Amino acid sequence: MRDTDEPRDDANRRTERRHVRYDPEADDRPSELLVTAVADAAGVDPLELDPLFRTVDPDVLDEFVGAGGLPDVDGRVSFTYEGYRVTVHPSGLIELEPVD
Repeated sequence: MRDTDEPRDDANRRTERRHVRYDPEADDRPSELLVTAVADAAGVDPLELDPLFRTVDPDVLDEFVGAGGLPDVDGRVSFTYEGYRVTVHPSGLIELEPVD
């Protein structure tokens, strides 16, 4: 969690490439982690983002990652969401790259 009193360089937030990894022991689903990661990268509250289901089916995304990822599954899912190119790997790795 981020300390809200900590100074932020919002100009650099949108230019950074970010990686997060889904933890199957956590309470959140992969789709929820994705929304939280995009909101953090953009410096906004997750509720300010468009609903993820308007871009991709969250249930399919969650199933794709599965419980702890599916390392035997080849491929990845990529899409643009809220100004970021999002790539989700079956291992649970989520990559965010700002779209120019």
